[in-house]
Amino acid sequence: MTDDSPDRVVPEITCRQVTESTSAYLDERLDDASTSRMALHLATCAGCEAYATQIASVRQLLGGLPGPTAEPANLERLRRAFSLQQKRPPPAI
Repeated sequence: MTDDSPDRVVPEITCRQVTESTSAYLDERLDDASTSRMALHLATCAGCEAYATQIASVRQLLGGLPGPTAEPANLERLRRAFSLQQKRPPPAI
């Protein structure tokens, strides 16, 4: 059998592995084999499918929120503090 055979066995993954990889799956950062394993697991595990759906929903809602705004006075204070930090010598190890 070749690797592209429809009868190819896809090794299963655990629910724990699904929760650890959900963000990468949603961001489409997994390789093809991992994506296939995730999709198969989500299709057969209602709990993990619900979890992935919840994570996707939260990400979508958070993505729609406006970003933080900083007061100009706070920005200047942060710039000064960062500049002073950069000028300090590194700590002795």
